[in-house]
Amino acid sequence: MIRVQAFVSEYAVWRSDAGKGSLLAALAEAAFLTGLERNSDIVQMASYAPLFVNTNDRKWNPDAIVFNTWQHYGTPSYWMQTLFRESSGATVHPLTINSRYSGSLAASAITWQDAGNSFLRVKIVNFGSHAVRVRISTAGLEASVNALGSTVTVLTSGNVMDENSFSHPKKVIYKIFSYA
Repeated sequence: MIRVQAFVSEYAVWRSDAGKGSLLAALAEAAFLTGLERNSDIVQMASYAPLFVNTNDRKWNPDAIVFNTWQHYGTPSYWMQTLFRESSGATVHPLTINSRYSGSLAASAITWQDAGNSFLRVKIVNFGSHAVRVRISTAGLEASVNALGSTVTVLTSGNVMDENSFSHPKKVIYKIFSYA
C-alpha cells in the first residue's frame, strides 16, 4: 500500500479581495486551513508565503509581516496563522455542523496534550454575511472535556476589508473572551 503525503507550498489569498492583507483574505485562508487540518493524514506540511515584506520594496501582496527600518505589524493572515500553531501533532476529530448557515461555515476540531494537560480546540470560520450562534457538543469526548476555564478566541473587525497598518497595527487582531 502506498501512503500519499502532500506538502501545500506557498498559499495565500491575493488579488483585489485580499488588498494588502484584509480580514476577508485571512478568513478564506482559515477556511482553507481547516480543510488541510481535517486531511492531515495526507497533508503533512503547509506554508504561507510570502512571509515578510519591507514596505520600501513591496512587490507582492499580501505578506504576513510588514516592516520598515523601525516598525512592524502582522497582517490579519499573520494573526490567523497564530490560531493554528497547536495543530501539529494533534488528533483530529470528526465534526458536523448543523445550521442553516452551514454552507458559509468551515470548521475543524483537534485535541492535544502537553505537560499533563489536555486541550480541545474547535475552529469555526464564518465567511458568510450573517453572525452565527454556535453550540458545541463533544460527543465521545465528554469525559476529557471540561468547559470550566475555557475561552473563545475571535478574529474579527468592523469590515471584512479591514487591514492592519503602521498607523493601526492591531485594527484586526484576535480577542479572547472567557467562556461562560
